[in-house]
Amino acid sequence: MSACKFIVNDLNIKKNQLKIDAALVTETDYPVPKIRVIFRRGEDIRRLPLIKSGSFKRMRSSDYVSIYSYNYLLDYIFTDEVSDDDITLSFEIEEEYEQSRSLDFYVSKGIISKFPEANIDEKYAGGEDFSGATVYSNPAAIEETEDVPLKSYICIPCPQSGEIILRVKENYALKTSRCKVAAVRFITEFMCAVNVFICALLVPYFVFDAFLAALDIIPRHRAPEETKFIRIFISQIKANIASYLRFAFKNQNTAEKLIRVEEGRYARYYKRLCKKPVVENRVSFISGRRDEIGGNEKYVYDLLKDRDDIDFQFLMNSELDRGTKNKAKKKFYELYATSKVVIVDDYYNLLNSVEKREGVTLFQLWHACGAFKTFGFSRLGKSGGPKQTSPSHRMYDCATVSSDEIVKYYAEGFGVSDSHILPTGIPRTDIFCDKEYAENIKNGFFTRYPKLKGKKIIMFAPTFRGAGQKSAYYPLSVFDPNRFYEAIGDEYAVIIKLHPFCTERFEIEKKYSDYIIDLSDEDELNDLLFVTDLLITDYSSAVFEASLLNIPMLFYPYDLYQYISERDFYCEYESFVPGRIAFTFDEVCESVVKGDYEEEKIEPFRHKFFTHLDGKSSQRVADIIIEKLKG
Repeated sequence: MSACKFIVNDLNIKKNQLKIDAALVTETDYPVPKIRVIFRRGEDIRRLPLIKSGSFKRMRSSDYVSIYSYNYLLDYIFTDEVSDDDITLSFEIEEEYEQSRSLDFYVSKGIISKFPEANIDEKYAGGEDFSGATVYSNPAAIEETEDVPLKSYICIPCPQSGEIILRVKENYALKTSRCKVAAVRFITEFMCAVNVFICALLVPYFVFDAFLAALDIIPRHRAPEETKFIRIFISQIKANIASYLRFAFKNQNTAEKLIRVEEGRYARYYKRLCKKPVVENRVSFISGRRDEIGGNEKYVYDLLKDRDDIDFQFLMNSELDRGTKNKAKKKFYELYATSKVVIVDDYYNLLNSVEKREGVTLFQLWHACGAFKTFGFSRLGKSGGPKQTSPSHRMYDCATVSSDEIVKYYAEGFGVSDSHILPTGIPRTDIFCDKEYAENIKNGFFTRYPKLKGKKIIMFAPTFRGAGQKSAYYPLSVFDPNRFYEAIGDEYAVIIKLHPFCTERFEIEKKYSDYIIDLSDEDELNDLLFVTDLLITDYSSAVFEASLLNIPMLFYPYDLYQYISERDFYCEYESFVPGRIAFTFDEVCESVVKGDYEEEKIEPFRHKFFTHLDGKSSQRVADIIIEKLKG
């Protein structure tokens, strides 16, 4: 990156909220200048993004200016609210795909006059003041909370040391704030419970009303085109209940309030369980991704399962996080309250509903390798990103990652200190060092698909678009597998592997059906990599596993800039991906015909994202678990 100058235009502190307005001035139009704010309190570190809110080219020079602004809720930076120690704040810039560095800052004249007690030397004044120079609005920059503040702070900018000091002025938490918050929550829960109880008492009236509506004696609330009695009857009952609840809760997040009532009931159950002692040899494997143990959890369990001194417990339920099985939820709270070590493999919503008790170690064996698309608190200020007040991920004691290089990204995404992130390697990647496993997979695959033997196999494995599982899709119009096969020739075969969330499938012409095979609903993607000669993808994390097998890769990010605006990446995409980029379908076909994949990018990519290439990641994780059981 070229020379740059970072100017803090304004600091606005109000009780527990700090708003930062800043500008980055560069000589060239750097694509995505990512700025992170580093909060330190003693040895505890938190990284959070400073949100870009606009950019422009200065008229009087060749400089480019990027504007940043965000409102940080200081009570939620660290989860421990007791400490009154100073918080120091500094800045870091992501320079290139390879590295980031600390960023010195200047201040505006307004900052110097606003904080006279800081004695800021004039030589740190940044010159032009870009306060208010936004190009588009950034609603996230004024995020607030209804919770009572736990502390109020004073702010001391110290550009000479590259820091801003945040000092506790008053600690409300030591007074009555927590009691007030608890009282408000209790009253809310009580009123919700009363409204639900009244609704239950009115059910006989709703049933009678529905019966009359089904007979067309009184008007219907819904579906006037329905003619079947039972459908009209059920529809009317639903409409009556919904109408009452909207009235009772005054249209304010009715469903959310009802869920809060249920959560309160489980929280009380969990508190009773926490009065019992922790089972010192209990290790619980929990997953909301699958219905039987698999992935990282299975690889670790397989190394521990023969130990008769460990009490193994399991909760595998892919429907649990959707709240459909109360029995499974009850078991979760029992295991979370009584296990010495709890292991999860993905975001797990129920962890947010209660506080982890002392004496329990929570392991996150995150399912993905490397650091590609942003997640968790790295998406602060973006659509679908968490609120600052969210407890998500912050309770992890240990989270495993694939390399030293990406510790800081996962610490940022999870909202934890760097020391909680362990670069052990990813257990499920151990198979890529197992030659016998690879041979078995290949033999099994070609036994099922003998016509593919001797062909060069291309796997097309894009990720989904949409906000999540319910809205996930891949636009089939952007890739035609039949035209693709015609263009590349019959020396190839094509495997299609759409994301499991996507329900629509490509139409494959009968004449190509032996050589274009859709395995979206079958086989593990990792297993298919053992027979893959070329991977075509866009933003899938499969690139990390593919790099372990030195598989050539071709990237087809037809909607790259839209994807950056909605989701974004930890590193600048075009310099990050380990292969050639083709922005159009015709370019994809042309690259395959020419065999142009820029394979020289794979090795440096692999070494950046994998510290250990020895097939012993599972053993390292298992050893840490044993250590925690002894501690």
